[in-house]
Amino acid sequence: MRTLAIDIGGTKVALGIVESGTLVKRHQLATPESQDVVQFSQTILKDIQDWVSEVDNIGVSTTGFVTKAGITAINPDTLNFPTPFPLAQELANQTNKPVKMLNDAQAAAWYEYTQLSSSSLNMAFITVSTGVGGGIIIDGKLHQGHSGLAGHIGHMSIDINGIKCGCGQIGCVESIASGTAIKKLSDNLFDTPITNIELFKRAPGDPGAESIITRSAQAIATLCCNLKAGLDLDVIVLGGGIGFAHGYLDRVNEAIQSRPPVFQIPVIAAKGNYDACLLGAAFQFKE
Repeated sequence: MRTLAIDIGGTKVALGIVESGTLVKRHQLATPESQDVVQFSQTILKDIQDWVSEVDNIGVSTTGFVTKAGITAINPDTLNFPTPFPLAQELANQTNKPVKMLNDAQAAAWYEYTQLSSSSLNMAFITVSTGVGGGIIIDGKLHQGHSGLAGHIGHMSIDINGIKCGCGQIGCVESIASGTAIKKLSDNLFDTPITNIELFKRAPGDPGAESIITRSAQAIATLCCNLKAGLDLDVIVLGGGIGFAHGYLDRVNEAIQSRPPVFQIPVIAAKGNYDACLLGAAFQFKE
């Protein structure tokens, strides 16, 4: 079976063909700004039209809250779609292929679960990227809840005196730890704006840069310990552009080790690397 996988994030759309669990083709473009679902779909398919005839189905992973009606943006600052945005339906119309769609971190969680050495482990996947998302596997099943909201752990509040998140709550993990939050703090600190990649390069010799990154890692560590306390998970898998940045995983694990032992949990790097969400889009068809 060959699946066209599409991963939609706040800044980029990744597309690939997945065959026998392996990514055999890949393409990437900036996330279109179009608010029209027909135009949006046409734009992301434009460069890979010849792939469509090669695949049996299409799997989509996307930031946001996914229901049968479409995509709803919980935090419009990350990706602002009209609500609901019926992307799966429109892709099916344009390609005449079966389409499944999941929240990106939920999809990645399922992929990463299939890569664990033991199928008996309860786990969570956390992506730290433009936003912060998650997916939870309990007793070998992706936990989505009745509405599909489960796993949106980036919108768990950890600072009641914190800033207002784009979702409307105060002190969400996403408002502290995400790539967007890091960039806002960085822009306020440095006279000349720098990228998050440059920020991580500066960190070893720049206390200001290091404090911004450490603040993010501490927030993710708090989230991990909260998940351990609430769900008694066995392991957490970390991914995303920030999650994979040099030294970030070490910072998170170091912060967790400073907490009481009962709340400590191992955090490991995603096997799918930067494409965990893209692979997860295809693995929806391997239930």
